[in-house]
Amino acid sequence: MSALAARAVLACYPPWFRERYGEELAALVEEVGGGSRVVMDLVLGAARAWLRPALAGDGEARARRRLQATLATTWVAWSVGIWSAPALDRLLLDPPSPGTPQQVRTLVGLAGWLAVASCVVAATGAALLALRVLLPARDRRLLAPLLPGALLVGVEVAGALLLAQPHRLSAGFLAGVLMWVIGFGAMVLAVAVGPVVTLRHARPPAVVMRRPVLLAGVVAVLLGAVAVVDGVAAAMAGRTLLTLAGVAVGGVAALCSMFSVARALHRYYV
Repeated sequence: MSALAARAVLACYPPWFRERYGEELAALVEEVGGGSRVVMDLVLGAARAWLRPALAGDGEARARRRLQATLATTWVAWSVGIWSAPALDRLLLDPPSPGTPQQVRTLVGLAGWLAVASCVVAATGAALLALRVLLPARDRRLLAPLLPGALLVGVEVAGALLLAQPHRLSAGFLAGVLMWVIGFGAMVLAVAVGPVVTLRHARPPAVVMRRPVLLAGVVAVLLGAVAVVDGVAAAMAGRTLLTLAGVAVGGVAALCSMFSVARALHRYYV
């Protein structure tokens, strides 16, 4: 089980790291084994690799890798953190606890609109890259990493519509809910990882990524705003372990994306 966890963590390292050190690190893990301490070291190493990438090559290569790392980090952070808003909505208002202030509903609604705005900006950045990279390349291999996410999105939407229909509480219904939850986690993972893999294979030049990186900065700010608004709403409604976990996920995602975008903007835009 520990060896499986170690391999899963290795897959979470950023693309630039796996290109340079992936095989060597995998061989080292295979040699020393995948104990709990090794897994924890790998998790910390993956976090450092995402936040502080060591980029090699000439000036153009470093710029390309830096912007690619920022886009990848922001996309993964957005894919994970964007769900904090609807999760807090359900936890705080479905149904609301007795005595919940009306302001909580207003704040949760504001967080929802900020989340929608981040979706629009993220989709715009993805569309710019698709128009400048995927369409001119006409390489079907670049589309392959995107297919699992697209398929799982369709399956999860269909499953949500089915589960929303009136049902009697039964073992079959609970099993369906459990399968939908597991599929939802797989969908988030596929949506987060697929575009990153495509971006790594496409290797677009730095000039193509500059505008999407600026949009990534907007996404990071919006994620931060969602986390702040959700945190205030959770504090007003009464904190629980689940609400704190939801706020923490959104906050960590926003901080990671902001940190990465700030490094890219400071190095290549200022």
